Amino acid sequence: MVDDARYVRAYNGKNSRWYQAEVKQRPWRITVGGMAKEVNFEPEDNAINARIDGAYRQKYSDSPYLNSMISTRARSATVKVIPR
Repeated sequence: MVDDARYVRAYNGKNSRWYQAEVKQRPWRITVGGMAKEVNFEPEDNAINARIDGAYRQKYSDSPYLNSMISTRARSATVKVIPR
């Protein structure tokens, strides 16, 4: 695990529909394990991306999607999930 924070990435980078919606809509409501929470997303800098890439490499080492998940395009759209 990277740390106690939660991070998400838009697989298709900043041009993806999900990322574009995230930029425009605040707050978001997400549901995890049957529990709904309002959250904000905070863009992350490059410092955390290497650690996130390492976690992806460890978890998805056999996935044909790994390279896309750790690409520069996806890294540019890494955000931290912040509960409200």
